[in-house]
Amino acid sequence: MNILLADDHPLFTDAIERQLSVAYPDIVVHSVENLTAASALLSRLKNIDLAVLDWDMPGMHGPSSIESLLASYPGLKVVILSGRIDDGTVHEVLALGVKGFIPKSSPGSAIVSALSVILNGGTYIPVETALARKHKETPVIPAAGGSTKALTDREIEILKLLAGGHSNKEIARQLSVQEITIKMHASRIFSKLHVRNRVQAVSHALKAGLLGDDRPSN
Repeated sequence: MNILLADDHPLFTDAIERQLSVAYPDIVVHSVENLTAASALLSRLKNIDLAVLDWDMPGMHGPSSIESLLASYPGLKVVILSGRIDDGTVHEVLALGVKGFIPKSSPGSAIVSALSVILNGGTYIPVETALARKHKETPVIPAAGGSTKALTDREIEILKLLAGGHSNKEIARQLSVQEITIKMHASRIFSKLHVRNRVQAVSHALKAGLLGDDRPSN
């Protein structure tokens, strides 16, 4: 998994990179200090899974920069880091297609957790904003132990493909991601459902009525 981290504060990027390396041992973080360098790296590397961009770094000119970046790299998952949070800015960048807006005041572990939500197909909205209070809740499924765990839209999508008997490699090809990414998602699904393997996960999801009748077939 490849992540672009663009921020002009090296101490901050080093701290986030260490946290990400602990959470995802196979991750590769490409750190740059301005938007120009970020754009150059994106044009050179075609396998960036996530671009995490500082809202106030050199070269960043608000929504217009984000709009231009997304137009140049359609489908790129972009996350904004900012020391200033306001409803108007958050709403504007999310409307452009940004997948998350994360306060830089958050602890490193919380930032990594937010990035995990986005990597799993979700969207992260700061709880400080009014938009967060209106945002649709993440799908929840009862875990085998009786508690509840939130499954992201991407995790449910992968769970349905697992139910269809598809291998990790087949799912990765279908979703245009690396096989290791699917393994990571599957591991999180098993953890959230308190099960050990895909057979148990599918069985439990079926009993909970999560898969419905639209799950993929072989």
